[in-house]
Formats: sequence, C-alpha cells, structure tokens
Amino acid sequence: LIVALPDGQDLPFRAGQYINIVLDDGQRRAFSFANPPQVRGHIELHVRRVPGGRFTGQVFTQMKVGDTLRFEGPLGDFTLREGEAPILFVAGATGFAPIKSIVEDAFARGVRRPMQLYWGVRRKEDLYLLDVIERWQREHTNFRFEPVLSEPAPDDPWPGRRGLVHEAMLADHPDLAGYEVYACGSVRMVEAAVPDFLA
Repeated sequence: LIVALPDGQDLPFRAGQYINIVLDDGQRRAFSFANPPQVRGHIELHVRRVPGGRFTGQVFTQMKVGDTLRFEGPLGDFTLREGEAPILFVAGATGFAPIKSIVEDAFARGVRRPMQLYWGVRRKEDLYLLDVIERWQREHTNFRFEPVLSEPAPDDPWPGRRGLVHEAMLADHPDLAGYEVYACGSVRMVEAAVPDFLA
C-alpha cells in the first residue's frame, strides 16, 4: 500500500520505525515503514489481509486511489544500532517490512557489516518481493538470504528450509555471541523466538 504525503510535506523517520493508522472510531493499527528514509514523498506499507480485520479488510475491499488516511508517527525504536557486529534478521510474514526498510537504508548508507536475512512464511507464494531480495543478494556481497517455509503444500517440491524460521537461524548460528539479532513478526513468533535466542 503506497500512501502519498500531502504536497510539499516530508516525514523524516528512521528505518525500522512505524506509523499508527487512525481508524474512524479512533482505534489504531500499527504498520512499519517498508521503504527506506531516502525515499521521499510517500510511505510504503505491507498489508496482509487478516480475516475479519477492520483495516486490512477495508484495504482489500473498499479502499480506492485518492482516499484519505489519517496516521500518527513515526513511532518506535526498532532501528539499526551502530556497531561492527554481523547482523541476523529474523522476519515472519509481513514482519519483513521494517527489515526491508533497514536493509535498504543500510545499503544506501554504505554499511558493510555482514547481514543475513531469515524470512519465514507459510508457503512459497507468501514470499512477496522475492525478486527484490534476490537482487540485494546479487548486488551486495555482505548480504545473504535464507527463506523458510512453515506449512508448504504437501505436493510442494520446495528444496529449501522448512519449519520455524527462528529454529532455522539457530541451526546455522547455535552461538549468538558476537551477533546483533533483529526479529520482527507476529507476537507468537517473537514470543517463541526470544527465549530460544537468550538460551
């Protein structure tokens, strides 16, 4: 979902931050910036359709070009820390959005630290923007990508990793000492992953 800013207005933010969409009744829905701060004039949001979701349902069934959205932000501090340590990103589904913002910002700023992205989705077709990630991998020797499917179709010949994304990352990196880890996804994914990371 591309949200244009009013003419002549800019919205400075740090890669990894988010906005709250304000619904008509005052309820709020949080969405991370998916574009890096270097992109001006609009905001890119990644919206997954949630059955019964008030805002996501509206996006997929009612929203049209030219509609007005109210939002507040930027908010949050899920941002890249300065340092030299190699970086491990763990994303679940649209938790990829803020990580996309962070990675593209890091490339734009010339960050040379090794970066590895583990992106977990249910099925292969959920790996949206795969062409963008494959381009990153071709163009940046310090970036690597590992997709993980948790629920591939029974007849899917997927040759890659299967299971929970954080477990795939830990299988490759059983000792996280010396790494910076950034995890973003559903509450369930993060609540499962963080205790395992700490252990």
